[in-house]
Amino acid sequence: MGLRPSHYPFIFENKPPLDWFEIISENFMDTGGRPVRKLEQILEDYPVVMHGVSLSIGTVDPLNSDYLQKLKTLASWVNPPWISDHLCWTGIAHKNTHDLLPVPYTEEALKNIVTRIRQVQDFLERPIVLENPSTYLEFTSSTMTEWEFIARMAQESGCGLLLDVNNVYVSCYNHRWDPKTYIDALPLDRVAQIHLAGHTNKGTHIIDTHDDHVIDEVWALYRYAISKAGPVSTMVEWDDKIPEFPVVLAEVEKARLWAASSEGPVPIPTFQSFRHNIRPSERLTPLSEQMDEMQNAILEGDGTIMNPDETIVPKPDFSPDEQIRSYINGYRYRLFDIVAMDYDALKFALGRKDFNKLIDDYIETVPSTNFNVARYTVRFPDFVKEHASPFAHELSILETELVQIADAPETTVLRPEDLAALDPDKFMEFKLSPRKALKLFAFSYPVNEFYDAFLGGQEPKIPEKRASFLAIFRHEDSLWRLDLEEREYIVLSSLFAGVPVGEALSAAIPEDEDGEDLMASVQGWFGKWMNNGLLAKAA
Repeated sequence: MGLRPSHYPFIFENKPPLDWFEIISENFMDTGGRPVRKLEQILEDYPVVMHGVSLSIGTVDPLNSDYLQKLKTLASWVNPPWISDHLCWTGIAHKNTHDLLPVPYTEEALKNIVTRIRQVQDFLERPIVLENPSTYLEFTSSTMTEWEFIARMAQESGCGLLLDVNNVYVSCYNHRWDPKTYIDALPLDRVAQIHLAGHTNKGTHIIDTHDDHVIDEVWALYRYAISKAGPVSTMVEWDDKIPEFPVVLAEVEKARLWAASSEGPVPIPTFQSFRHNIRPSERLTPLSEQMDEMQNAILEGDGTIMNPDETIVPKPDFSPDEQIRSYINGYRYRLFDIVAMDYDALKFALGRKDFNKLIDDYIETVPSTNFNVARYTVRFPDFVKEHASPFAHELSILETELVQIADAPETTVLRPEDLAALDPDKFMEFKLSPRKALKLFAFSYPVNEFYDAFLGGQEPKIPEKRASFLAIFRHEDSLWRLDLEEREYIVLSSLFAGVPVGEALSAAIPEDEDGEDLMASVQGWFGKWMNNGLLAKAA
């Protein structure tokens, strides 16, 4: 099954009888924190395969070399049997919609994708495996079917296939294709893995939500697929409204039963075709222009940019405008949820209505540019600074950093015994460094005091302006906030800028300071820093 953080406690305590786990590659490529530590534990007991969502194999942009290098580095550690991603594109011009956008099935798109697959496989030094998509619109510019496109893509590039049986059902339902024809047309000898998942049926169309049990029709299609392809490694996806581990494990056991069943054939679903509704486009629009129009429609929330009546195949009760609107809405809901979950205190301070409007405006104004959707909030404080109060801005900084610091790598902390060999003079010349999972803050408001009260279940008022100083840091999975004195903050900032101990103390403490009071303060600070592990052991 898919490896999900909410299941870690059950997995580590019970070592459930699973053959392997699948990870979302991006969740482990851009972090040195908790995800990596937990994956290390998983790898002690289970094989792991890597499944990505941001390779964007179908885009017209150049390949992202930074992304590929991080992917290759992760693969060298995990050593997966295969690396998979999707037949899709996620954005152009350095933007990322964090969605698996459909490609037109044309010769131009096929040539572009085959070329890029070869380049990726050469860089990774291994074949990749690509998943058939779930789609909510068809382009009138397509000159071949999805299954013909996938078959040719695999044959011409040498890549493997990830057969998502739920996606076959979803796309066939949405476009009234025949699932049997779809599966029969694929080069099934290239299928390395199968996905199963739940979805949400909207009546006019199905959304691939991965938030429920696999339905009977998909199970029937699964049995048909493995009757044609033979035994294939199968995984259950459950990515939203994630239940307790035993519920998902029961779906895996159900897959085992369906795969092993020797009963007679089960009727597979069929759909009434409306292929007569297709109106081929009369204009030959370059692939880059089609992607530009679709991305602009999504980012600007205006489906007319895409000329949907001309570029999208109409469906009964699901107009071209509604089809592109499903991608527009998905983009906004996805990013809204990502931002909203990280700022509970800010939501309280602003009130729900103003908070929601702030996020909506942020999404309208600031597109995502990172392959890791968790990085979308990094620029949120800058936006808050321009559109809300100074206190709201500082509170957003704190909540942003509390989330982002979870991905910083661990550091070996400095212990008293590491300083035992230093005499007082050498200590004053010594340079101290911070642990990597640590940040210092000088605020104009008592931000941490407000945040503490909020976490304690109080309903604090917006405070008056008053300077405050704070360190936030992480020990393994525990986040800590430590209030600092002003001079203590100045000394730490100097130390962390590479200034020797003696110079840092001299810069922060007046010459006429009482010597005994000074030493007491310094000793107290160092004791607090050492006890809390703020300082890093020298390499």
